[in-house]
Amino acid sequence: MGSQVLQILRQGVWASLTGGWFFDPHQSTFSNCFHLYVWIFLLTFPFLLYMVLPPSLVVAGVYCLVVAVIFTTIKTVNYRLHAMFDQGEIVEKRNSTLGEQEEEAAQGDSNPLRDPGVEMTVFRKVSSTPPVRCSSQHSVFGFNQVSELLPRMEDSGPLRAAEEAGKRDHASNVRRTQAIRRRHNAGSNPTPPASVMGSPPSLHEAQRVRASSHSRALTLPSALHFASSLLLTRAGANVHEACTFDDTSEGAVHYFYDESGVRRSYTFGLAGGGYENPVGQQGDQAANGTWDRHSHSSSFHSADVPEAAGSLNLLQPRPVVLQGMQVRRVPLEIPEEQTLMEEAPPRAQHSYKYWLFPGHWTSVRYERLALLALLDRTRGPLENVLGVGLSSLVAFLGYLLLLKGFFTDIWVFQFCLVIASCQYSLLKSVQPDAASPMHGHNWVIAYSRPVYFCICCLLIWLLDALGSAQPFPPVSLYGLTLFSASFFFCARDVATVFTLCFPFVFLLGLLPQVNTCLMYLLEQIDMHGFGGTAATSPLTAVFSLSRSLLAAALLYGFCLGAIKTPWPEQHVPVLFSVFCGLLVALSYHLSRQSSDPTVLWSLIRSKLFPELEERSLETARAEPPDPLPDKMRQSVREVLHSDLVMCVVIAVLTFAISASTVFIALKSVLGFVLYALAGAVGFFTHYLLPQLRKQLPWFCLSQPVLKPLEYSQYEVRGAAQVMWFEKLYAGLQCVEKYLLYPAVVLNALTVDAHTVVSHPDKFCLYCRALLMTVAGLKLLRSAFCCPPQQYLTLAFTVLLFHFDYPRLSQGFLLDYFLMSLLCSKLWDLLYKLRFVLTYIAPWQITWGSAFHAFAQPFAVPHSAMLFVQALLSALFSTPLNPLLGSAVFIMSYARPLKFWERDYNTKRVDHSNTRLVTQLDRNPGADDNNLNSIFYEHLTRSLQHTLCGDLVLGRWGNYGPGDCFVLASDYLNALVHLIEVGNGLVTFQLRGLEFRGTYCQQREVEAITEGVEEDEGCCCCEPGHLPRVLSFNAAFGQRWLAWEVTASKYVLEGYSISDNNAASMLQVFDLRKILITYYVKSIIYYVSRSPKLEAWLSHEGIAAALRPVRAPGYADSDPTFSLSVDEDYDLRLSGLSLPSFCAVHLEWIQYCASRRSQPVDQDWNSPLVTLCFGLCVLGRRALGTASHSMSASLEPFLYGLHALFKGDFRITSPRDEWVFADMDLLHRVVAPGVRMALKLHQDHFTSPDEYEEPAALYDAIAANEERLVISHEGDPAWRSAILSNTPSLLALRHVLDDASDEYKIIMLNRRHLSFRVIKVNRECVRGLWAGQQQELVFLRNRNPERGSIQNAKQALRNMINSSCDQPLGYPIYVSPLTTSLAGSHPQLRALWGGPVSLGAIARWLLQSWERLHKGCGAGCNSGGNVDDSDCGGGGGLTALSNNPPLAHPTPENTAGSGDQLLPPGAGWGPRPSLSSSGDGRPPPLLQWPPPRLPGQPPASPAPTEGPRPSRPPGPGLLYSEGPSGKWSLGGRKGLGGPEGEPASGSPKEGTPKSQAPLDLSFSLDISTDASPPRAARDVPCLDSSAPEGGTPPGAPGAWPAASEERESPAAQPLLDHQY
Repeated sequence: MGSQVLQILRQGVWASLTGGWFFDPHQSTFSNCFHLYVWIFLLTFPFLLYMVLPPSLVVAGVYCLVVAVIFTTIKTVNYRLHAMFDQGEIVEKRNSTLGEQEEEAAQGDSNPLRDPGVEMTVFRKVSSTPPVRCSSQHSVFGFNQVSELLPRMEDSGPLRAAEEAGKRDHASNVRRTQAIRRRHNAGSNPTPPASVMGSPPSLHEAQRVRASSHSRALTLPSALHFASSLLLTRAGANVHEACTFDDTSEGAVHYFYDESGVRRSYTFGLAGGGYENPVGQQGDQAANGTWDRHSHSSSFHSADVPEAAGSLNLLQPRPVVLQGMQVRRVPLEIPEEQTLMEEAPPRAQHSYKYWLFPGHWTSVRYERLALLALLDRTRGPLENVLGVGLSSLVAFLGYLLLLKGFFTDIWVFQFCLVIASCQYSLLKSVQPDAASPMHGHNWVIAYSRPVYFCICCLLIWLLDALGSAQPFPPVSLYGLTLFSASFFFCARDVATVFTLCFPFVFLLGLLPQVNTCLMYLLEQIDMHGFGGTAATSPLTAVFSLSRSLLAAALLYGFCLGAIKTPWPEQHVPVLFSVFCGLLVALSYHLSRQSSDPTVLWSLIRSKLFPELEERSLETARAEPPDPLPDKMRQSVREVLHSDLVMCVVIAVLTFAISASTVFIALKSVLGFVLYALAGAVGFFTHYLLPQLRKQLPWFCLSQPVLKPLEYSQYEVRGAAQVMWFEKLYAGLQCVEKYLLYPAVVLNALTVDAHTVVSHPDKFCLYCRALLMTVAGLKLLRSAFCCPPQQYLTLAFTVLLFHFDYPRLSQGFLLDYFLMSLLCSKLWDLLYKLRFVLTYIAPWQITWGSAFHAFAQPFAVPHSAMLFVQALLSALFSTPLNPLLGSAVFIMSYARPLKFWERDYNTKRVDHSNTRLVTQLDRNPGADDNNLNSIFYEHLTRSLQHTLCGDLVLGRWGNYGPGDCFVLASDYLNALVHLIEVGNGLVTFQLRGLEFRGTYCQQREVEAITEGVEEDEGCCCCEPGHLPRVLSFNAAFGQRWLAWEVTASKYVLEGYSISDNNAASMLQVFDLRKILITYYVKSIIYYVSRSPKLEAWLSHEGIAAALRPVRAPGYADSDPTFSLSVDEDYDLRLSGLSLPSFCAVHLEWIQYCASRRSQPVDQDWNSPLVTLCFGLCVLGRRALGTASHSMSASLEPFLYGLHALFKGDFRITSPRDEWVFADMDLLHRVVAPGVRMALKLHQDHFTSPDEYEEPAALYDAIAANEERLVISHEGDPAWRSAILSNTPSLLALRHVLDDASDEYKIIMLNRRHLSFRVIKVNRECVRGLWAGQQQELVFLRNRNPERGSIQNAKQALRNMINSSCDQPLGYPIYVSPLTTSLAGSHPQLRALWGGPVSLGAIARWLLQSWERLHKGCGAGCNSGGNVDDSDCGGGGGLTALSNNPPLAHPTPENTAGSGDQLLPPGAGWGPRPSLSSSGDGRPPPLLQWPPPRLPGQPPASPAPTEGPRPSRPPGPGLLYSEGPSGKWSLGGRKGLGGPEGEPASGSPKEGTPKSQAPLDLSFSLDISTDASPPRAARDVPCLDSSAPEGGTPPGAPGAWPAASEERESPAAQPLLDHQY
């Protein structure tokens, strides 16, 4: 703890004060001296120049030039050194002093002086035999290394020359390997990754080194003698040095260092075993010394390691697996826990070529890590230029302020300290900084100090110049004198003091990094100045503000022209009316557009640059298609089409109203009437209705007054029903947005403009026109986007400036604009004070650590400072975060509404982004969190469709930008952050928490889900409470929470998850036998259903491989087959034989073959039966192979079943290799067979005798294949199925946790789920998020049980902190920023109608004309009926339907689906005619739906150029499209038969009605964009040669049936069998 505090004080506090300089005892002396001298020079040089030399611009120029030269030199050398390391040109220094010492030590010194340090490496032991690559990382490879263990050989000549050549080759290879690793280490993080440091050299180089050494004969080292003595002398025993890293043959010897630093060898023996020997005990001391200096590993430089003392058991096989880790050189006496953070200057083993000039270079002995510790690395030449330019600019502006005399006495030195800190941060910045949002090196934060310094210096100079020149006349606004000399000088002094406080400002982290500050400023200007919405990135902030400026510039010209001309009495100029019309229309359009132009640009690109879109589609075809981008483009297209019409209509209506002079004629009365109406409607809509709908209205009642229909339901069955108060809420909001507030703003604009023209005030017309344009644009956009906050702003404006301080009024428009700014800050202040008071309340404080208890008393004297910080944080929209989670609060830096500066999104791990070997061996992503994240992704998609509509209907209560909600259900707990709130759009981000969270998370989940209705306490007693009223304790406790329940029954579409333990379902052999039986039957089913069956039966290779199975007495006697699990096991032949197989499964094979459209031979010795037998044997053998042939044990069986379920089939028997003739035999038959068997086995528990009949089993498999997706959760098809709303899914999950290793059968069913919606104080969320970021990044608190994440029910501290971006928090899913549009909500679309567009208007006019034409024609005809010609008021010919089908299908509106088959009833037979024609044709029948009449289609003069698009039917419409033509039947219309005679049937009326014939050729087929045509299925139709008498009763498969869901034709017999 003490060392961590010292590190924070040294690297955090002191470095923040100095700009990055601090003394690091773990670095070299050169590094610390360089840092110190550079910082002293940057501090004293400007101070001495100012104190010694006279003030002059020449001195300032010299100062800037010196700084530029120094920084240019340092940056250039740093950049060149990194380029030198990247190129890796190594120079071998043979005559250096170090080389001479090494040679002397190698030749004669038996006791060389050891270096007081060792190379620290981390090892890992396992209890199994060493894997194949046990020597690939730390082993000493090659015969050259082994030969160095031996004494110097006495002979000389060619042998010695060859040996020295081998040594030189090896040394150069090691140096090249080290250079490669250093090149990979190039980056911002000074700590190299372990994977890079542990990478071995290439095998080619190792083999080249060995090739040079195999040409000489050397005596085996002592390790080889030891290994040969351990292995018994026998034939074939060959003790040899390992020739490759992967050599695990018998007698192969590998060398390595163990965790104690002892050199050891490992010799492989028989059957993978081996023996270990400490090499150092066999060699002499001189050889050890030689080893220490000349042996090199593939992943680290060896150092002098003392031999281990004591005896070792040499015969004990102790395999060691060595991991390549990062290398550090530390003194021996330092404890191990300290060595992980310490680095000493590395030993110079080699040098690099540093090119001074072309053709001239010098050798440099240095390393990359030392250079990174010395200076920050820049990423390119442009950054070097930027760094030099910023340092020179800091010097010039700083010295210019010194020359101006703004600083005197000690403040000169303080200002020079600020200059030095800003310049030094460009060389070695503070990492991590207090305002850094990320771990590790942040290159952006290095430029924060100089950029802010330059801005402040320019601001000081500009304010001083304005105060001296006074170019603007003083202006008094709301009692404040602006633009006076004292105003400018006061602002200059504030900026000067702020600049002097730079060290403390950056220590506290009050200024964000540059890009965050830019995004924050642009967003604040756009939101508070122009009424824009929140930004999601710096690019979107620039785009949104540019769009607002363009609109304001367009409107400014009209406004200025209107108020410059004199107005006649009781008359409004046309130009001003045009300005008003354009203002309202543009405000409406901008409010409906998102700040993110990505979707809009993709839409434009698809229209203007289709070739680019095709390229992007080609690159994306490899992945499963995602329907979301197309839906977003379609929604944006609908919005643009609607705005094209609505903006014109709004502009025309506004122009007409403004030109009518109603605002001037009634200005004395109309204003107050509008204020009263807006206030009353706002109070009722945004206060009274939400309070009555809350779970605890006013924290007094225990139940909501206005309850949804689902409130009393224990389990919801369908989508939420639209209640009358939801319709009222949505309607009142429309009245507010589109009538009241535009009228208020237009009235204020007209009155103020008339006043300005009549009585020019102190503002010039140009300024007044600008203020009117900006204020009108801002107020209208705010009213359109977020009406819940407008009525209070309007009320305070009227009360303050009409009753309290009328003399301060500057016109109602400007007053309203100013009050909107003030109210937004007051809301922030109120939320902050509520959060603080709730968090530090003494009666509910939760101390998470000892520091919390220590800091609690300091919260009392901190109260005054806390209130000041709350005011400042509300003014600048910054979070107020608790320090380390305690009761002491500090202000953080400003952030945009998005809050997080990094775009962190969860990346799902599945088979599409992992290597095949990892999928088969380690099964990545098998943890619950990764697998469960898909449910939060589906929840995000569901919210994308319904969130905006639900907010408009008031189901989440009042909302605004930046609000945070928690969705809580049985297992899903997610935090929804609203970022951008527009008119009909909401951009949000969802953060899903763990299903099985920590103890603290469970306590907070219980707090938000449990009810307080049963609490009867009052102080210390329990007197009870009134009915439906909270008790005193419950009401008091609910008021001291940072959250509240806004809805207890929020219905959202999702998946219900049920999991069963597979071990309990397969524990006994009988249950496994049932699974194997279903496995065999499923394989037979898929063989018979395959379209390639004929090709397989005629394949010569398959037939030749399966021909022996027909031989008498043949049986496959694989040990994996057993009588206990195989139903067709032949006990006589001890295996699986064809006769025993046919005795059990021949009936099933014949039934499956009979269901094929083409007949197939079904005898017991037919090719079909033989193929089925071969595939079933193969499938069972694959299961046994994956289970390691241990059928008696449950764990191996489950392991094999899971391996086959995810597609890991391993064909090991030569008898099964015939399957490779066509891999579809595995992919399309065996693989789906094992998955279907698991589903059938699970259904067996609910109904054991259900599948005894072949027909029932066949139909069940067909129905599951149609409606159910069975897949492994790592398969990308699983994610695609969930995101496409598949009704049911099934998977076998292998869960590997710390304490469990189990298999679960996961079943998903799509249904509507019930959530509790909890609204959390947004300042509580922002404060806790900011506190976590500061604690983990800057204060480096790595304690997993830190006090700031302990549960605090009053603030939901654990849940909020858990939802931070990783690695600060640990959410299992963080969604991308998702935009929800109101047009995608089906209920809201049905309530308001679809989007208005030119196409919809044209269709409506056309259909209206057709209605009028048919009505007039029928009315003029004596035998006609107007009602009949009107198509029943809702028929398919004339009804204007721009909406999708109803969300809840009913028999009436699904009767015409036309793709489901049911046998007709008995009432469809011929009957005597009741019509007046008397021709004997059948009368209208009384059954619904009517049958499809047989025979040829009626003659029609309609053109038949091609098929027309189908159209989903409206309510009460029967619609069909098939070979017999296209027809539709309304609720009260007849159907023309083969000869044109009408047939009528009504689902509600039992009496037939005589109607005129309906000519089918005149039917108009109309399809709209809002209701896309449904894809038609292939439905078997009646043959044209059927008898004319009609369909006989009981004929199956003739007529579509009315059902709520689409059923497969093959599933109908299953339904008949069940019911």
